[in-house]
Amino acid sequence: MSALGREKILVTLAVAAVAILFGDKVILGPLSATWKERRDRIEILDQQVLRGQALMDRESAIRRKWLEMWQAAIPRDRSVSENQVLESVDRWARASRISFTSIKPSWRTADDGHLLLECRANGYGDLSEIIQFVHALESDDLALQVNLLELTQRDDKGSSIGMNLNFSGLLLPEALK
Repeated sequence: MSALGREKILVTLAVAAVAILFGDKVILGPLSATWKERRDRIEILDQQVLRGQALMDRESAIRRKWLEMWQAAIPRDRSVSENQVLESVDRWARASRISFTSIKPSWRTADDGHLLLECRANGYGDLSEIIQFVHALESDDLALQVNLLELTQRDDKGSSIGMNLNFSGLLLPEALK
């Protein structure tokens, strides 16, 4: 084989190698990246469809739970709400034999625009009385949530425990019925 023939073959191979490299970098690389992005997006959409289908399958249960929560929310009228919460606190305190030194209700607007009735309460009792009171507050039909509970020792034996309690109730707007 002559030198000229070998040169032609080497040039042809070099051009083919450059063309393959160019095709890989300019055509196949971006095309495979696009396919991968689409595959990932399809997987995400499939997961969202499955979650949506699960929500649709549980629609009646979710609506029933929402209705229960809405019915358990504190009443729309602020004074009625405060009165109902304070009466409940008094009932739970009597049942658990806990003593309160102060209870201060206040209203504030939550980040999502709902009204919250927040109560700060200071009281004392033994550990079992405090546990019974907090359990009654959390398990009552009235939709209240304990946000903060601090316990402090009031005597050397630990038989009298001070309690600082912050809890809140949600006031749902009429539009969410």
